Amino acid sequence: MTSPSTVRVGIIGTGGISQSHGRAYQRIPGVEIVAVADIIEERAQKAAELWGARHAFSDYRELLALPEIDAVSVCTFNQAHRAPVVDALMAGKHVLCEKPLAAKLEDALAMISAAKASGKILHTGFWQRWQPEVQTARRIVQSGQLGEIYYAQMIGGDRRRIPGGSFLRKDFAGAGPTVDIGCYDLDTFMFLTGDPRPVSVSGMISYHLGKSLPNVPTDWGHVPADVEVEDMGTAFVRFENGMVLHFMTYWAAHADSLGPSLLLGTKGGLQLSPKLTLFRDEFGVVTNVEPKLPVVQDPQRMHPLCPKPRSLSMLCALAARLPSTSKVFCTVN
Repeated sequence: MTSPSTVRVGIIGTGGISQSHGRAYQRIPGVEIVAVADIIEERAQKAAELWGARHAFSDYRELLALPEIDAVSVCTFNQAHRAPVVDALMAGKHVLCEKPLAAKLEDALAMISAAKASGKILHTGFWQRWQPEVQTARRIVQSGQLGEIYYAQMIGGDRRRIPGGSFLRKDFAGAGPTVDIGCYDLDTFMFLTGDPRPVSVSGMISYHLGKSLPNVPTDWGHVPADVEVEDMGTAFVRFENGMVLHFMTYWAAHADSLGPSLLLGTKGGLQLSPKLTLFRDEFGVVTNVEPKLPVVQDPQRMHPLCPKPRSLSMLCALAARLPSTSKVFCTVN
């Protein structure tokens, strides 16, 4: 029997990423998956059976009409986030939207406006914020160990890791690695540095390799002729506080690495990847500190495509227990 304190959630979209949301919700005490929606009704029904949901719909608006639902996960493809997110918020549901929040600025702004108007919580699935490395890095930054941060670089990608399918289509994904994996690095930067306000951006995207390189073992099986999005994106951003950011994200490059992600400050530097390391001058010598971080032991919390915990699907469900006040968690200003 369902307890009155149970948080009831719905999942919109049953593609691959929804599996992580469904598994995470099932592991949270006091959370019940009530309904599932997908434009392909058979997929909705199969997902409902898998997760023990009572309802399956081919129209997400029927799911939103259920008064018992407190929160929803929106797991549709990137370009289909706006409508279900806005509709869910205006229907009085808290929302966890898969990353990226949107591939178009106007879509993101519409979702943020809906969250503010509804008083409900909108959160993007940036699970990396809860990684031990990122949490530790944030505490280091907040402690003042770096002094004034004046330069940062966030670089992420692989020599060759081009995905396939809808990742390569503009009408589905909107863009390539810039929104697929680059959004994680940008969010991490903003999370660590306190959301500084950008004042200028100079950028470049490249289509040179994805459309021409054949598959190799580390690829995900892309068809070069199907590639419609960039394979690399880079930008130089200046902020109101004087800090600058060099951002780079890529699915393919003729190099093993394009550099580490790091923050440079007047008192110290902090390398975020490949290993969290604090660089300082102390005791008359230069010092390197590598924090001993907790190891995630539970393999069921792992995302199938990335060896890191992905239980943040719980956030939207737990948010439903909070007072109904406007809270928007995102990095779009």
